Amino acid sequence: MVRLGAMMEFEWGTSTLKTEVELYPQSREPDLAGLFVGEWRDPFLVVDASVRMLWDGLLQPAILSSSGIYAMEAEEILKNTFSLSQIWDSMSSAGINRDTPVVVVGGGLVCDMGALAASTYLRGLPLMLVPTTLLCMVDACLGGKTGVNLSGNKNQVGTFYPAGRIVISTRFLETLPGREYRSGMAEVIKTALIGDRGIENLLREASVYGGSNEAVPEVVRRSLAVKGAVVEADLTERGSRMVLNLGHTVGHALESASGFRLSHGEAVGLGMLAEAAMAVALGGDRNLPGEIHRMLDVVGLPGRMDVDPLMEEIRKRLERDKKTRRDARTWALPFDWCDCRLVPLTPDQEAELLPGALEVLKV
Repeated sequence: MVRLGAMMEFEWGTSTLKTEVELYPQSREPDLAGLFVGEWRDPFLVVDASVRMLWDGLLQPAILSSSGIYAMEAEEILKNTFSLSQIWDSMSSAGINRDTPVVVVGGGLVCDMGALAASTYLRGLPLMLVPTTLLCMVDACLGGKTGVNLSGNKNQVGTFYPAGRIVISTRFLETLPGREYRSGMAEVIKTALIGDRGIENLLREASVYGGSNEAVPEVVRRSLAVKGAVVEADLTERGSRMVLNLGHTVGHALESASGFRLSHGEAVGLGMLAEAAMAVALGGDRNLPGEIHRMLDVVGLPGRMDVDPLMEEIRKRLERDKKTRRDARTWALPFDWCDCRLVPLTPDQEAELLPGALEVLKV
């Protein structure tokens, strides 16, 4: 299992960029203020407002040692360019310079926005991420994707900007709402399907709200190992990295079409089911949709929804998906365990496959 302070390191392709990951188990509270020494001293903080309130004692020394702070609500409706400009304004007011590190403490939404601000302000500042949700720990924190929504569509504006350092303490999961904890499990299932079926054996233990001291850090470590290996070969998503979009093409459309009533993880879980059904129509394992449904059930995620009222909106959202090209869209489809393939589909092929895929989601 994961040791206290276990280190992982990823180098991103031919670039000089690298990310160091420190992973702490739930039994030990990290000394965040102690992290801000040397090149990380006097950071500018971007913090989830709820995390700041819930973990005030832990964060207060870090706040006192910072050069400035921006606290934001982790609301999907606030993941926009206006909020981004507010972070930039706070950075400007704090008078930070090119050597000032940015430290982001929060879940995937806050880390996406804080990292985008760090990548663009003064053309790039040192970046440390401290993820506080399971979804962010197992997926969003690693790989350098940043983003904000535009016109109600997910992550339409963003950059590739890997953090230099990621510090993960599963202790933060003690105050994570149960629905958000389950949402993170969707990304765990995605990772298992892509590259490590052994994670499936940990799901039942790790799915218990709050997890255990051993199962959850091990799930985080193995998930990051899979994602890191994929991203190391293709940082800017020109090819093979697109397998990490498994569940997200349909998932993002469902999430947006629902007016974000579906959480990201709930939508991705449903997206994986639909995309597995598409793969079956193209020759994939017929048992896989059922196996995905059982895994979703184990971790408490929905495997069905009433998609009929959303069908037209789902089609519109798919047309705006950022993976769309002039003549086709590349889908990451699961043909079997550890056999996720990139499949270009023309609009006509999508129109033929999607109705049957969405049919498997109906209640």
